[in-house]
Amino acid sequence: MPRSRYRYPVSDLGELIFRVADEQGEVHVYQDARLRYLTFGNQVEQSCVDLDRPARLQHVYTQAMLLALLLVDGPRDALLLGLGGGSLARALRAADRGIWIRGIEQRAAVIDAARAYFRLPDDRRFDVVCSDAADFLAVDSGYHDLIFADLYLATGMYPQQASAEFLQLCRGRLTARGVLVVNLWASDYPAHREASAALHGVFDGEVLQTHVQGGNILAFAFAETVPAIERVGLFEAAQTLGLRLEIPLQRHARN
Repeated sequence: MPRSRYRYPVSDLGELIFRVADEQGEVHVYQDARLRYLTFGNQVEQSCVDLDRPARLQHVYTQAMLLALLLVDGPRDALLLGLGGGSLARALRAADRGIWIRGIEQRAAVIDAARAYFRLPDDRRFDVVCSDAADFLAVDSGYHDLIFADLYLATGMYPQQASAEFLQLCRGRLTARGVLVVNLWASDYPAHREASAALHGVFDGEVLQTHVQGGNILAFAFAETVPAIERVGLFEAAQTLGLRLEIPLQRHARN
């Protein structure tokens, strides 16, 4: 993607080093020292990477999403609905070199920016498909141990992410032991109640939820049943994985 000759300004996120527009709006990349940010034309961080430690998740809610790795024994693959700057892809690759990872991203401009500026994994077990998430799920013939849904616009959560129709598509693509992880925004309480009701309805109540710092609520929805969780074992596994990825995963596990 060619860079413009425009002289970019400095914002609270640092220097604007890249910008492009598509039919859905702006895509910006900022840099502040070793931190690089992706936004959709405003000052809301959609993704962040530490260039010195690219696998370390910077946002609390993405750190907590990795608890899914402890809820499925030896997951073989992960489907990421919403790529952003590829934070989850980088962390999953650092957590497990063998896991197959596929990112689904509707905007080609976001994919191009992620590839050029955010150090996406570069191996045969990672790929990206440019598609609307619901459209992809409707034709996908695969089954996935992990599905992460993190679909956001410049103005907030993509509405379909909380719909029963979309959640049913997700459940239909999970393996029997699979789990869907959904990032929900808690600032609109009536909308969150509707989303939670849809999740429990589609997944027959087999759902765990946790509030995380910053106004996010993460839901872990299971294709069959919530697994038996042995607390000490979970905390020890979270500590081990958290140390490897340099994130406080045990604290999230205790939540």
